[in-house]
Amino acid sequence: MADTRDFLIGVLVGSALGAAGALLYAPQSGEDTRRLIKDKTEETKQRTVEAAAQTKTRVSDALSQAQAKAGEVSSQVTHRVQGSLEQGKQLLEGQKSAVTSAVEAAKQAYTEKQAALKADVAADLSPALAPASSEG
Repeated sequence: MADTRDFLIGVLVGSALGAAGALLYAPQSGEDTRRLIKDKTEETKQRTVEAAAQTKTRVSDALSQAQAKAGEVSSQVTHRVQGSLEQGKQLLEGQKSAVTSAVEAAKQAYTEKQAALKADVAADLSPALAPASSEG
């Protein structure tokens, strides 16, 4: 795009310099020279307006393409992020399930061990608490 712009500027400047040089060396009267300068100025002005319009159109097209590409990239990124989030959720659910299972197993082991210890304590205390009916 910059090459095209540089080329257009070069064409315009070259045209203006060429026209000025031709006018300075032309064997014409002052009135004819002024008219020719006016005509060349109008011609250069028209070329500049046309070049500006073309540039505006190209910039507009490039902007539209850039916006479309940005939308496409944004859509792709959004899709990938959603996929990653879904994978993260699934992984988290799996870890949550594993932790829940481990906690339940620990509760069960605690309950069983507590019952076993109570039974052992009760067994150890039974002879001491039994009435001494055989003595006496």
